[in-house]
Amino acid sequence: MNARDLVSILSTIDGGDKGLRDLVTLHTADALACLAAGAGATEGALLLDFYRETGAGDAVSFAAGASAVIRFTEWDAIHVPSCATPDAMAVPAALSFAQDISTYVKAVAAGHAVGVALSEAVGGVSALPETWPGLFAAPAVAAVSAAIAMGLSDEQVAQALVLSMAGSSGRNGRPSGMPSARWLAIGEATLKGIRAALAAKAGVKGDLDLFSPGWMKGQATAAVALEARHVDPGAIARVTAKPFVSARQGINAIQAFSSLVQKGVDAADIESAQVFLPPVAVPVVSRPLTAEDRLSTIAHLGLQLGIAAFEPARQMDVDRSRPFGADVLAFAKLVTVSADESLVDEGWPARVVVSVKGQTQEAVWPQNSGEDPQAVLDRKIASLAPAVARTLQRIEAFASGDPVAIAEARSLMRSLTNSPASKSEAA
Repeated sequence: MNARDLVSILSTIDGGDKGLRDLVTLHTADALACLAAGAGATEGALLLDFYRETGAGDAVSFAAGASAVIRFTEWDAIHVPSCATPDAMAVPAALSFAQDISTYVKAVAAGHAVGVALSEAVGGVSALPETWPGLFAAPAVAAVSAAIAMGLSDEQVAQALVLSMAGSSGRNGRPSGMPSARWLAIGEATLKGIRAALAAKAGVKGDLDLFSPGWMKGQATAAVALEARHVDPGAIARVTAKPFVSARQGINAIQAFSSLVQKGVDAADIESAQVFLPPVAVPVVSRPLTAEDRLSTIAHLGLQLGIAAFEPARQMDVDRSRPFGADVLAFAKLVTVSADESLVDEGWPARVVVSVKGQTQEAVWPQNSGEDPQAVLDRKIASLAPAVARTLQRIEAFASGDPVAIAEARSLMRSLTNSPASKSEAA
């Protein structure tokens, strides 16, 4: 697929559409809420320190640091089938350059569309663990969002897109330690994408036929040719917010389990908990638990159910630096995770069966539970420092078209990424 053809589809996005503006408002507030939470975490603060000290205070470094931290939280929105997480790149890149709400809305929506398209074409969840679809698409998301926010022509947007993806692979290995290169890779991909937009603005030309079937196939075994069917201008509507900090593969199981607790099941009486997931969702959430490894505590489904049972407030704990209680750790050992091929929905549905005093109770939770996305966002905002929460609530004036809102959102992003005191202020 020629890059011009792809951008011609993106050009149909109407930044003045109220429904789209409402969606972009939610995604903006959600991404900035994640940024605020991540800035208050030890590793998030270290990432922001790096970009502040090496970026000379420019807009590009602000956006790169914000992207790295939003993604680091594992609380940002995701498109489940493709594993795309475009909020982390699209929102900071567009906020850095857009001067009016209509342009900003189009920039964010287009970033989501290209991010989902490339992540799907590279294989989505089937590309894991060889290729990380979200990382693969990250430079393109940032490039398209920034280029449209700058007001570049369609030709220049297409050039920015291919310049950003030249040399990309999406292969990040399995970096360990803290701070992790996993999140630095996201920040650097955003940096590359925005610089590609700036290069396109300066007249630099790339290969508009870059996305050939052969090139795509070279990115991952599961990749297919990029086609028009992958490019959905309304893709942002299919990118959903996470209600708590977790690997997305396990969220439906956590919600199913929580529904049993809310109906009266006493977690202290549970003798065992069996979780059934689609086969593709099992590997991430069933790896051995390493309590000292932040990502392990976020992914391990047994621990997540223990948190839901005994320390539910910590479902929104991005940092994970404090040890978990003995009851949480003991409960994790009661949980088994199995693959169920009958659970084939692309939203990774879950079935949870608990045994209490010899009796079993069961709950099934689909992806689309009917929960209001605004309610998810409100709980997320309520968990933040009051000053940040008030600012985010004002930023929601995007939905009414308030021109001051975009300036306030940009100001909040820069204050969170630029202040050495961000860790204490956002905690």
